Amino acid sequence: MGLLGIMGLMGHVAQAQLTIPGTSVTYRLNNEDWRYLRTFELPEGGNIYLYCYTGHVLVDQVGDTVLPFLRIYVNKNYDGDLYELAYERYEQQPYQSLDEYTKGDGLPAKGGIGYIGAYTNPADEKDYQFRMTYFMDKGTAVEFRLETTRDTFEEMDFEFKDILSSIK
Repeated sequence: MGLLGIMGLMGHVAQAQLTIPGTSVTYRLNNEDWRYLRTFELPEGGNIYLYCYTGHVLVDQVGDTVLPFLRIYVNKNYDGDLYELAYERYEQQPYQSLDEYTKGDGLPAKGGIGYIGAYTNPADEKDYQFRMTYFMDKGTAVEFRLETTRDTFEEMDFEFKDILSSIK
């Protein structure tokens, strides 16, 4: 892993091109407002990289503080297609698909498929909205999921689109 990739995983880096370990996928976090939290290992082979947005305090309609997040799933052993992967995610956490896109806003140069979706979390009874993008990189399935509460989504979507458009 290159120095920028290590710096990206260890802390925050403004306007740096980061690389997902073990792939040729690079992406850029817009500014120092995104903080790396941790990496989770997946039992089926791969990792989840988790970041949260701490740039300014977002407050939802009921007055709760909101921390939007970026979750990057990397599955090195995935042998299905992207629609199967999207359906597997849906089965793990059902959501309402608000839009599906295969080109344009929100898809990386690598192509793939993307969704804008929404769901209600029964634990906190809040509505959430997200951009989710799936693509393949040399046999590795990659998913970027950028999420916040539904009432703060419009405020954060420019950040989400900028990160997704930086993927190469």
